[in-house]
Amino acid sequence: MTSSSAYRSTAPPNVVVASGMTEEDGYVPVNPRTLETRFPGVYAIGDVATIGVPKAGVFSEGAARVVAESLIARLLRGEQPGAYDGLGSCYIEFGAGRVGRVDVDFLSGPKPTGTFHEPSGALVAEKRHFGSSRRARWFSL
Repeated sequence: MTSSSAYRSTAPPNVVVASGMTEEDGYVPVNPRTLETRFPGVYAIGDVATIGVPKAGVFSEGAARVVAESLIARLLRGEQPGAYDGLGSCYIEFGAGRVGRVDVDFLSGPKPTGTFHEPSGALVAEKRHFGSSRRARWFSL
């Protein structure tokens, strides 16, 4: 199993497969640093892209930021942004009001690395803020 296939948990939508952008496995290959497909100016992120990171929102959010900055730079003829870094944090609920966190790096080394942060009250509050800030930003809630 390759590093990119190790994190697949979903299948791409039929429309993506029908687009002709996918390979045999049904996913869209991208440059993991720019998220650009083999079609110039066309990018893929999230569950449809073969990047080598988990199919989780925090990774899609980071990838989307790089793509948005690339598109803006292209339109304004500005400097291209830095590469997608494959960094993310995942909160882990242990029950009884305990939350830990794992900070992971999927792309900077030969294999993924991570740091575990023990459950704490501060992480409970951090997780709550993380969720509410995303809801407010993306859904105006």
